Amino acid sequence: MTNATKRGRWTAYALAVTAIVLLSIPLSGESLGARFIASLRIARPAPVSAGPPSLASAANSRQLDNVVLGILAETTVVAGDAPDRAVTIDSAARLVTFRPRLLHARTDSAAVSIVGAHSTGARVSVAQLRTLLSEAGRAVDSVPMSIDGAPVSVTVPAGVRVAYGNCPAPQANTLAAQLNGPPPPTAQNRSCVVLTETPEPAVHAPPALDTAAVVELALELTGMSPDQARDFRRLFSWRESLVLAPPRFMRSYEMVHVGGAPGMLMVTAGRRGPAYELAWVDTGVVFALTGYGSPGDAVPLAASAAP
Repeated sequence: MTNATKRGRWTAYALAVTAIVLLSIPLSGESLGARFIASLRIARPAPVSAGPPSLASAANSRQLDNVVLGILAETTVVAGDAPDRAVTIDSAARLVTFRPRLLHARTDSAAVSIVGAHSTGARVSVAQLRTLLSEAGRAVDSVPMSIDGAPVSVTVPAGVRVAYGNCPAPQANTLAAQLNGPPPPTAQNRSCVVLTETPEPAVHAPPALDTAAVVELALELTGMSPDQARDFRRLFSWRESLVLAPPRFMRSYEMVHVGGAPGMLMVTAGRRGPAYELAWVDTGVVFALTGYGSPGDAVPLAASAAP
């Protein structure tokens, strides 16, 4: 089999698995995820009624913790999922474990909301993980049988979302919205900038789990190339990466600095959703800045979020 044929096969497989991951990962408010690979009998999640729908991240991506758990396990269980809610910046400071930041470079008023805490658990399926790694052209001998059935859990504390400008209306939290992505932005949306601030999650996983391989696989399933996935993983730790949602359609990326912290500026194809996402970590908080305007504005805007 030629290299081109292998790449084509993996690309097609990745697209199919990405759709399955999106369908099998529980949406906010569910009590149980659907089967992933073994049976492919995908349960349709119940409609979400608690809380307003969230502003989409870049290109309507899902957080990596959801994708990782979908890779590791056939079934995921939501142990807790608090709704998002609008607040003032002063209230936000009392409701989270860190000091929320505003974009001081913006002089217009901000819409502030609490991003609800959530906790998800699963049990490792070695057969499923080995299948996915094999299809991605990776070695499977790094996945020991001893971790089969081992519990994995990710608990993400409450975070803060700060939005400026004329942002698109939030999408409904449905399967169709996940698969189709956000509608094309309008000229009025160019003023929209969203800063999401999330503390590092608490993660419990078997020590023998090759977390680097799993994160890189998750990143490739969300649309990154192997080189992009490796650079992302070098910048963000296992825990930090799980609360990020890289864009599904990334045209290019650049390593930058926000203040003294290294970051990754990801530029999207721009046809649907935000034009860029800039991610960095500072004092234990993971920041993601998404905007619909020029990617050249990202670093100055992010730097203005200094405490």
